[in-house]
Amino acid sequence: MSTVETTRETIEAVCLAALEKHGASIDNARPVAQAIARAEAGGNHVCGLYYLPIFCRHLTIGKVDGKAVPDVSPRGATVTVDARCGFAHPAIAAGTPALVDAARRSGIGAMAVRNSYNCLALAHHVVPLAENGLIGLCLSNAPASVAPPGATRVLFGTNPLAFAVPSAEAPPIVVDQSMSAVTKTEMILRRNRGEAIPAGWAQDRHGRPTTDAATGLEGSLLPAGGRKGANIALLVEILAAALTGSVLSTEASAFGNDEGGPPCVGQFLIAIDPDHFSAGHFPEAIGRLAAAHEAAGARLPGRSGRSQPVRVDTDLWETAVRLSASNDAADPQVS
Repeated sequence: MSTVETTRETIEAVCLAALEKHGASIDNARPVAQAIARAEAGGNHVCGLYYLPIFCRHLTIGKVDGKAVPDVSPRGATVTVDARCGFAHPAIAAGTPALVDAARRSGIGAMAVRNSYNCLALAHHVVPLAENGLIGLCLSNAPASVAPPGATRVLFGTNPLAFAVPSAEAPPIVVDQSMSAVTKTEMILRRNRGEAIPAGWAQDRHGRPTTDAATGLEGSLLPAGGRKGANIALLVEILAAALTGSVLSTEASAFGNDEGGPPCVGQFLIAIDPDHFSAGHFPEAIGRLAAAHEAAGARLPGRSGRSQPVRVDTDLWETAVRLSASNDAADPQVS
């Protein structure tokens, strides 16, 4: 795979132009472009430029409403946001100030987002909470692609979760992971490259293990950690879909193809103000936690060390630049 070197700012500018040209308002396009750029710059390519052609195509066919205006309704320590079939990013961003205020007042705040679209890497949504001195947690359901142990039908999406924890003198601790053994995007990339997948990632349509990516995509992904991972995916489904009033994973249209209408999935976020609970001891405790990890030779997640040049796939970059300069959306090569 050939790559080109660029910058996070350039990626964001190209994505912003492409999304606007294909029907997104500037207020909707900007947070999505920022999320794609953040993912690419952080090496999370399965949540980066790979999705730009798909987003542009879905804007043109109405699978996501690029002009949607999120409806934010704060009440006490809670916030509800109706994304109105638009992007998750502007919906979450619109509700975040009210969520921060709720956590500041009550010590803890919760936000339910309904009727939204693919929210990519969830770290993008919790890091701003940590930057405000809050512990942030975000859960999202996704179109069904995962079968729990013993099942031959998909029941959950990859159902990711992420959390971010503020640190007084260092970057936040950030964890962002799906509850499947692998993302569906990675499976598609492996299939397209003709590469085998490790055992434990997927099963065929009859529930038998497979190391063939195409066969796994025709069957189902498997949860991370077996039954334990499936149980957490179930919790994500309950909070992000059932509680928010969004569709279940089994009811959501796919993120990766043109079939069906808007996916209308959901997200659930929690923000916690440590000052309400720890009597001022939280920053020092996090410092000791970090020191213990360092002494053990482990690095806390989210602290990646030295910055690396941003390198992106050449073909994806050429597609992104073309999309930013024309109104012709590329056909996404996904299923």
